[in-house]
Parts: sequence; C-alpha cells; structure tokens
Amino acid sequence: MFSTKCKLHLAGADQTPLEHAKTALKTAIKLQLLVPALIIHSVAPRCFTNTATDVMKDILKKRGH
Repeated sequence: MFSTKCKLHLAGADQTPLEHAKTALKTAIKLQLLVPALIIHSVAPRCFTNTATDVMKDILKKRGH
C-alpha cells in the first residue's frame, strides 16, 4: 500500500502510519492556531511576543531536533 520511500520515512520516524498521521495533524493544527497570533503580533508587536517561537521550538524539541 505504501511506497518504499514512504516505508523508509516511517521507519526513520519510528512510527506506524497511524502514529505518523496523528503527529503530523497535531503539528499542522498547532501551526494553524499560530496564524492569528502572528497576524495580531504584526500590527501590535507587544502582543504574543514569543508565542510562535516558543511553540515552534517545542514542536522541534518533541521531534528530537
């Protein structure tokens, strides 16, 4: 069902297809929720000063980067 490239990616991530889908969707939702904070920050820099950076760092930390 999955191509060799997909299987290698899942093996490298040490995840099943369902685990990978869940992780990817959670990350996508987190990033989408940052958009309003970034828009507000663009016009009112005092608001949400570190929100996007902190969330992105947390995502990368959980991925082992």
